[in-house]
Amino acid sequence: MATDVTLPDMGEEVEDVTISRWLVKEGEDIRAGDPLLEIATDKVDTEVPSPVGGRVLSIRFGEGEIVELDAVIAVIGEATEAMEPASEASGAEFTPDQSGPGERGDASAQSQTDDTLEDHGAAVRATPVARRMAEEAGIALSAVQSGDGDQITKTDVEATLREKLRSGQKEPKEAQEEEIDSLEESTSTDSSMVPLEVRRLAAAYDIDLRKVAGGRAPGSLTRHDLIEYAKEQKGLSHLTDAANYDSAPQAAEREPASDGVPKAATKNDAARGQESAGDTLVPHSRMRQIIARNMVQSAFSAPHVTTVHSVDMGTATAHYQTRKGEYAQQGVRLTLTAYIVAAVVEGLRAVPAVNSEWKEEGLLLKHSFNIGMAVALPPDATGVGGLIVPVIRDAGDMNLLGIARQVADLAARARENQLTAADTQGGTFTLTNYGTSGSLFQTPVILQPQVAILGTGAIEKRPVVVSRAKPYEASVDDYLAFRPMMDLALSYDHRVLDGASADAFCLAVKSKLETWSDAA
Repeated sequence: MATDVTLPDMGEEVEDVTISRWLVKEGEDIRAGDPLLEIATDKVDTEVPSPVGGRVLSIRFGEGEIVELDAVIAVIGEATEAMEPASEASGAEFTPDQSGPGERGDASAQSQTDDTLEDHGAAVRATPVARRMAEEAGIALSAVQSGDGDQITKTDVEATLREKLRSGQKEPKEAQEEEIDSLEESTSTDSSMVPLEVRRLAAAYDIDLRKVAGGRAPGSLTRHDLIEYAKEQKGLSHLTDAANYDSAPQAAEREPASDGVPKAATKNDAARGQESAGDTLVPHSRMRQIIARNMVQSAFSAPHVTTVHSVDMGTATAHYQTRKGEYAQQGVRLTLTAYIVAAVVEGLRAVPAVNSEWKEEGLLLKHSFNIGMAVALPPDATGVGGLIVPVIRDAGDMNLLGIARQVADLAARARENQLTAADTQGGTFTLTNYGTSGSLFQTPVILQPQVAILGTGAIEKRPVVVSRAKPYEASVDDYLAFRPMMDLALSYDHRVLDGASADAFCLAVKSKLETWSDAA
């Protein structure tokens, strides 16, 4: 008996996933537990194992498609079982080698099916979109020539219509060109016809594509159309600059001059974003798109303020030097990050509002200290890497050894792409240690819906005035010492925290690090 394959539980915060890559093809045999496909959420990439063994009878979604968690993504059964007809499928069917992420237009929008369609007594294979277009135009599928020799697509039907137009033939209802336009509009109402980047943008900002289209074919919508709609109808004026990332119009699309000849490109055109000769356009990775979206949303939803405090790490580093060997014997790599996480817990205890979430009706205080730890991923050929934030759960219940074990485990699995969706969910506060790359000071952006994020810079020796007198009083006992210093930068949501409360948190963190004691 055939088995419908659905997605595993991805956690409460995940509503849909993106199909990254199918690891099998239709017709291949697979064993239970073998990797079936790779999926991607906003936070982590995950392999999905096959729940049963058998033959892959049907693959319902292509690579790059966004899939809801309850969707049937594939069907696995016995080799003797027939493929399920497309008409009975809950969603459009794809094969992984026929569509990919970022593809626009015909290939990504069309559902690929193995149904054999009977038309005028001949067996013709065609996509559902092509079949519907042909039926509405009154064209026999047997009269349409397939471009790839395999099955008829929307493009093939359109080519046939245009060929009839050029030969002077008319459709029963109206001219062929008008028929093509109406067919494109009717078939483009299916969301699968809309470019993937446009669908993702619409989902991110809860935009109804039909309202944006306003009678046009949704398949013709561009990213710029959605941004303009969001600015005018949803008040998202901060998306103005994002429109500049759209490709500049081609020369043939420029406004013609009074003599009807298109205007030539100018230096101002290039300044507006056109690529110069020799430039290379590198498509954004899925992770970079997610980071960009989240950071822009955070920057424009929460008023950010950053406060900075310097910490003398002499006591903490001395403790680290004496204990790292002992921890190594227990199989745990001790790092200074573990000390900072433990100090953050003390700060959250001192100022509970830092461990909260802003809601219009009130402040939602979190009673578990789930500390997100930003981990940088290796850079690509352009020098740009990624960023992922695994979460140390219930850090307040752990001692230094337990925190160190979690820090080492999560960091290693993050860099090896072995985190699960659960590893990145439920964070209540985030720590970003940019000091590991040598940076002294940054202004981190809050990870929503949290209200603060702590950045820690590199530890370096600096001349420090050591004094027992008040800071503004001169004393003959003052002297200079070279101390290992580190700067804390706390970016906080000014809707929740004020300067005094943010500084109180930082002082609690500072005090813990400067007076480190196992008994504390």
